[in-house]
Amino acid sequence: LNSLRRTRRPSAMAQDAVTSQILQYQRSGRWRIEGAGCLSLKPNAYIESDTLFDIPEGPRFVLRLYIGGYNPPEQPVPLIPSEYASVFAACKGYGSLKTPMMWTARIVCTNQADENRNFAQGSLAELWKGMELTAKTPEHFQLGQPQFIERSKLASDGFIVNGTLLFQLEAKIWFPDVRSSQVPAGEPFAAAALAFSGDLARLLKSRAGSDVVLRAGVQNGGETSPEPIPAHRSLLAARSPVFQQMFFGATGMAEAAACSEVCLSDMDHPTASLFLEFLYTGKVEAKSWADDDAVCHLLVAGHKYEVNSLVEACVSRLTSSLNEENAAELLMMADLLGITQIRDAALEYMCASTARLAAIQSTEAFDRLGQQRPQLALQIMKKLVVPAKRPAESHDLPEDLSSKTVVQLKQLCSDRGLPTSGNKQALIDRLKASRGE
Repeated sequence: LNSLRRTRRPSAMAQDAVTSQILQYQRSGRWRIEGAGCLSLKPNAYIESDTLFDIPEGPRFVLRLYIGGYNPPEQPVPLIPSEYASVFAACKGYGSLKTPMMWTARIVCTNQADENRNFAQGSLAELWKGMELTAKTPEHFQLGQPQFIERSKLASDGFIVNGTLLFQLEAKIWFPDVRSSQVPAGEPFAAAALAFSGDLARLLKSRAGSDVVLRAGVQNGGETSPEPIPAHRSLLAARSPVFQQMFFGATGMAEAAACSEVCLSDMDHPTASLFLEFLYTGKVEAKSWADDDAVCHLLVAGHKYEVNSLVEACVSRLTSSLNEENAAELLMMADLLGITQIRDAALEYMCASTARLAAIQSTEAFDRLGQQRPQLALQIMKKLVVPAKRPAESHDLPEDLSSKTVVQLKQLCSDRGLPTSGNKQALIDRLKASRGE
């Protein structure tokens, strides 16, 4: 036996897999400017957005609007006609990059009167060539269009409405250095995962070894479905904390008994079948996944039974397919379930332009929104209209004004629309008089 151990050769092993890839991202972000008509028309004067998006490597991306136009400071003779507004995308925080980063930008100005007339800049040459950033790139580097749009067209053609101007930045970012990594051969493979999913699908269909019966709770007027769906308690419990507590919890629920029956309330039979399909295989058939209604029903089921992977998949699917017909419906559903990702995305989509909101207001779903969830209509109004700053109330005044410095007293006067001239005692007397003393 020892001789055999010494002479035995290792059996043939599958080689480790090597994966090479170019790390890339696609990002987009919106910028809303209030009071655009009051911006300085001085050339090279600009306003800058907050960070619209970033990437894990550190760089973050902003937009800069030169409403009065941009000319390179080193140019003694202006290159850009003064009647043009300039818009640029800028990357910040790239000083720590260890490898070059490439990026392209497409800048869209939203036409709020007619979305079919949105104005975009981003040439094909830029799109394919890209612009390279390294840690040595000057901080003032920016990518965009000096002659973005004629300034006179902003208001006359519907780009500025009620003093509001809307931009969107779309960027493709990638690191051209190819990154390679080895994946141990013993790790799960896509083919093995696919076979595993197929095996569980066949188990569900065959009903072999099932020890619980599920019935849809909504069928033909609310009656329980007569068609049973045999399933396996252990698998359901592994996929859902709710089923885990139901079948194996310490509370001794009736469903814990062998061969028990569970009513899936608030589900019709097609939804229950799709829900079980996902629990067993991690997938949903393509035809149903393309149906917004089916995905919404699955989201409700995943939320109720705490199947987080299903909820995340449904949220991603629905937020990527927002349109004028479904936005109000999805907003109400997200508010009801407390799913902030869909709620925020729907609000952002609906309020992106007055033309879009007007189209959404003509839908039946928006009428129901106003009746059933009026607080959402208020949220939409708040997002569209920036409230005027309220003057500070007199009762907000500190009790001991004498302990404040002159600078603090002047600020208190300014907040209340009071004159800020005079010495400390004059300021105190003025504030007390506003309080009625």
